[in-house]
Amino acid sequence: MVSVLPGDTRAESARAERRRIVLTAAREIFVRHGYHGASMDDIGIRAGMSKPVLYTHFPSKLDLYLAVLQIYLDRMVEGTREALNSPPGEHKVRRAVRSYFDFVDQDAGGHTLVFESAVPSEPVVRWRVRNAMAECAVLVSAELRAAGMPDARAYTCAFGLVGASHAAARHWLDAGRPIPKDDAIDTTVALYWTGLSGIRQAAAQFAAAGNGEPSSRSSLGS
Repeated sequence: MVSVLPGDTRAESARAERRRIVLTAAREIFVRHGYHGASMDDIGIRAGMSKPVLYTHFPSKLDLYLAVLQIYLDRMVEGTREALNSPPGEHKVRRAVRSYFDFVDQDAGGHTLVFESAVPSEPVVRWRVRNAMAECAVLVSAELRAAGMPDARAYTCAFGLVGASHAAARHWLDAGRPIPKDDAIDTTVALYWTGLSGIRQAAAQFAAAGNGEPSSRSSLGS
């Protein structure tokens, strides 16, 4: 059995704190200057440590960028998860939509690292963003499946809801918040709620038909 000495614990705690300081400084620099405009020198100065110390925590600027990016991706997924833990009904849909508006509205532009990355050609960046979006869609699709929607249809619909929510929230922010956030959320939810009600009806008719095609009476808008 390996014992952990108090000195070892203090050293690990100090290292964790230095890493936190580096990530905080890097978030500020990347958001302000973008990936290509940021330098490890700038980040080191903002963090109050030398570049050699900086490189003991992150071997490259890309590694540091990915660590910062992951913070925002985890926040986005967790916001979706918390929203969907609310009671069923329109309230849950509204909370899910609000989670995306909150995500783009908070932390002074950090969402741009997710949706407007300066390094989209980097495979690992694209993979991480796609993976987080897919995780959000899986959470939403689980709710749709629980409401009786077939798996493939639920997953397709969930991707549409997640993508459209992000698009609506980003448009609201980019347009300079032309209406109060609650009004923007209510407008977005009104569209989604009507759409989801219609899709649930279509899914029920699909199941009743039992022939692999929706009933001819189904309508997504009804």
